[in-house]
Amino acid sequence: MKSQNPPNPQFNYFEILQDYLAKNYDILSEKLISILEHFDQTTYLGLTPESSYFINAFVKNFLYIFTQPDYVLGDRYVSQFIQLNLTISNLVAISDFKTTDPYLELLKLQPHNYAKILTLCSARNIFQFERKAFFDASPELASLWYCHYLEIYRSGLVNRIVYQNLREHLLYDDDRLTSFYKIDDLYFGATYVDGDNDRLLKAKINQSLKNSQLIQSIAIANQPNPRKIAIVSGFWFPQHSVYRILSECIAALKDSYDLTLIHIGDRQLAIDTQYFQEVKYLQFQNGNIDISSIQNNDFFAIYYPDIGMISESIFLSNLRIAPIQICGLGHPVSTFGSEIDYFISGADAEVSRNAEVNYSERLVLLTGLGAVNNRPNYEPQFKKQVSLAEPSNLEAKQLIINCPWYAQKVNYPLLVLLKKIAQEAKTSIMFRFFAGGALIRKNDFIPFSKDIEQILGAENVRVYPYMPYAKYMSIMEEGDLCLDSYHFGGFNVIVDGLYLQKPSVVFEGKRWYSRAGARLMKNLGLGELVAKTPTEYTQLTLKLINNSDFREEMQQRVIKTDLSKIAFQSNNGQYFKKALDFLIQNHDHLQNDLSKKPIRI
Repeated sequence: MKSQNPPNPQFNYFEILQDYLAKNYDILSEKLISILEHFDQTTYLGLTPESSYFINAFVKNFLYIFTQPDYVLGDRYVSQFIQLNLTISNLVAISDFKTTDPYLELLKLQPHNYAKILTLCSARNIFQFERKAFFDASPELASLWYCHYLEIYRSGLVNRIVYQNLREHLLYDDDRLTSFYKIDDLYFGATYVDGDNDRLLKAKINQSLKNSQLIQSIAIANQPNPRKIAIVSGFWFPQHSVYRILSECIAALKDSYDLTLIHIGDRQLAIDTQYFQEVKYLQFQNGNIDISSIQNNDFFAIYYPDIGMISESIFLSNLRIAPIQICGLGHPVSTFGSEIDYFISGADAEVSRNAEVNYSERLVLLTGLGAVNNRPNYEPQFKKQVSLAEPSNLEAKQLIINCPWYAQKVNYPLLVLLKKIAQEAKTSIMFRFFAGGALIRKNDFIPFSKDIEQILGAENVRVYPYMPYAKYMSIMEEGDLCLDSYHFGGFNVIVDGLYLQKPSVVFEGKRWYSRAGARLMKNLGLGELVAKTPTEYTQLTLKLINNSDFREEMQQRVIKTDLSKIAFQSNNGQYFKKALDFLIQNHDHLQNDLSKKPIRI
């Protein structure tokens, strides 16, 4: 839930102090948890003087009482407090206290301090404890803390300290780390923290699932029919980025195969079922998942467009449900150790010599990018004049730069580049960030915004929370140009910017998620707007800002670009069908082929 000015919960400091003095510690814990759960479930998008005063008052009193040596947490409350680690970290960041560092110093030498330290120690802290000592004390609680510590990836990578701490945290290796909580956040978030080392944590999660009693108790009975294919996704609806790049691929299968959609996660979503003969629903409930509807199946192949985005996809990918199991570009990252055989991608965007480094699956390379963009469901109003030589904007004559990056894609090194751009620009700059839906939990939004403003200056920044697609596109139209994110780049958002006729600077990296957009730009004849180094990215953006002739030239080239012939070419779905045909027809041979060499279609 989110709100601009939500009502503050009931908080009576004198009652809480009285409970503490009377040593009613369990009652005290329940009251503190109740207030913290309000902030866990209600996201503030802005602060009134009243809410700011309330947050400061609560944080002051909470930290004072929580760090008293004689206040001992009852066993049944320990895990609840640890699970509120990120909420507490965000709440303190919103307040005038900023971090819990001074209170961790107080706790350091106190008795009975373990659970309290795990509660207050987050990636925002300069003061850090030895992780090994945490696991020595209690592997179970340390594992719980380890997982919740990583949750801050959604909003905290913009902060220098968080960015450094999370990258160190991801590398920590301990044989006792075998229990994982909120696996979707860990699995999904690891790549945004460090795209070169995400495989370490993902491999551990996969192994933990395979060793779990839940998976070991499941017996799959499969009688494969070469005409039967299952598609597993929780995001099969037109507004989602997964659907926008892969729906034409699935459409290409419908005349040759019987398709089953296995919808995972939220059953309330208005999913698109037009290509499917059957739809089945699977969802985790209270830590369990009923897969009886697919336990006895006749699928020859099962395709996961977006493994890692929700827990169910990660769990199912560690089962052998069908003879051929495939992962796709909806979340374009290897599973690094699940039961997936193949990863279908595009030859134009992959560095094939790095296939075994980038993927645990065998890479299947389609002609082109491996994805087919849908035309955006938006009618441009073309609010801007064609010429940007004399920008005329809503933001006090500032030149508006669209940064249409989900919050987890915004990181500290990238903001350093933007700061340099703002400093060297010959005109005033307004960076507009579109944070998306990731910041509607645990009060991530205000700390995210504050950290960006601290680096770039509040006068140069506007951060938007989640909004409907049409509104997002309407605001994007007001911009003068667009920038791509790095190290995890965009794809749909690059198409959005070009569709709105905005010159876009794109950063070309090492993997599909940072190469597909760059390759698309080159295919469109816009390779001059592709950068390969941070220096090039900065210089190219400054050239667009400061050189009006170059900006005008790029603007005209974008306007003349025919997206329909290259980006919105639905016939490219045929290559995906050819890949499925090949894998099914050659299954016996491929099963005995131990090569990891990419298969080219």
